[in-house]
Amino acid sequence: MSPFPASTSFVNILVFVKPSSTPGSYDVTTAPAVPVITEIDTVINYQIFDTAGYDIVFTGVTIEPAVNNQLSPASVSVSGKLLTFSDANTEKMMLNITLQFKDNGKEGIAFSHDPQISNHPPV
Repeated sequence: MSPFPASTSFVNILVFVKPSSTPGSYDVTTAPAVPVITEIDTVINYQIFDTAGYDIVFTGVTIEPAVNNQLSPASVSVSGKLLTFSDANTEKMMLNITLQFKDNGKEGIAFSHDPQISNHPPV
């Protein structure tokens, strides 16, 4: 074991997504619902964890405010099940993000979900 502490903090957010009882809609839940970032230069991973057997993948993310000097451009994994970006976490603020998805099993139907990220830089 190394005597040095880990230099990068990781926050993993599980994403549960499936078609809802309303035709053309999807139920999306993230856990935690609003991640609180407390370390600088934190890597944030959104992982599609449960889709009830549907072929649902990430296609990207949008961020508000668009110019925020906090979040890096996002990367979607080859499988489409992971969406990753880093958070500088140098300013206390709420960031509104919109996760973008598509359901490959339903002719690529696109939809989105809009959680938040709470930045709380260390003192």
